[in-house]
Amino acid sequence: MSSVTAIGILGAVLSCGSGARDRLQESLPSASPPPAEAAPAASAPSVNATTAQDPDPVGDLLGRIEQSAEDLRTFQANVTYRRWDAVLERREIRTGTFYYQIRHGSKRFAVRFDRLFIGNRLRKQNKHFVFDGGWFIEIDHEARTIIKRQIVAPGERFDPLSLGEGPFPLPIGQSKERVLARFVVTPLARSDNDWLAERIEGRRVDGLLLVPKPSTPEAKNLSQVELFYDRRTLLPVGVHATEPDGDTRTVYLSDLKRNQGIDERHFKVQEHDPKEGWRIDSRPWKDLGE
Repeated sequence: MSSVTAIGILGAVLSCGSGARDRLQESLPSASPPPAEAAPAASAPSVNATTAQDPDPVGDLLGRIEQSAEDLRTFQANVTYRRWDAVLERREIRTGTFYYQIRHGSKRFAVRFDRLFIGNRLRKQNKHFVFDGGWFIEIDHEARTIIKRQIVAPGERFDPLSLGEGPFPLPIGQSKERVLARFVVTPLARSDNDWLAERIEGRRVDGLLLVPKPSTPEAKNLSQVELFYDRRTLLPVGVHATEPDGDTRTVYLSDLKRNQGIDERHFKVQEHDPKEGWRIDSRPWKDLGE
């Protein structure tokens, strides 16, 4: 099986099968106006604050972000996921709740989307996405469909939130050394995306601009990535990724909850009977091929 270096904009960069990224790209939605803002409610990690005299603010921030993930167990937030298709000139926005957990060294996440905006049209939806460490599962309650794909080969580990590995970029704690090896990183005071800039204005955040170095795997999928982290908790609050074809993906998080526990039901996939009108498509690794 071929392998590609996982990118992880500040989400642990792991090596994984290149097929995993392609399988995840097939499953996730593309991304609009966000829900009402809520004040952050997350506990702060045990890390040293940056000093005003720090000669290397980028290195210091990357180091603290990496260190902050050492005691991270759960992370929950309201999420707005926004995608711009440059060819179709179409904007899609989904809003919902994001859940993240590290258990026994394995990472898993779930997203429940409850609203979808296409252009200026709004419709309610009930879509549930779950990655359990090996399988990526999409449940569409309206269409009564469940799609299960085993996107990670048995025995391997994969970070589905790493940049370049999936269309839902949400970096959470990454190796400073690997970030600097793959990206040119500079401080960023304000997002180039006005929509994101308006939402994080007034929040105490630290920003970074990552530009992939030539000839890296990241350069094939990304032109640049903007990252914004809550200054107190060092959790991500905003990500704006631009792809070579002009498409963009933007994630905005609010009402952050760090290590406050997550109900197990958010990661469970309820079984449904095809006799009741449900269509279930299950594709194990051996059926997907490379």
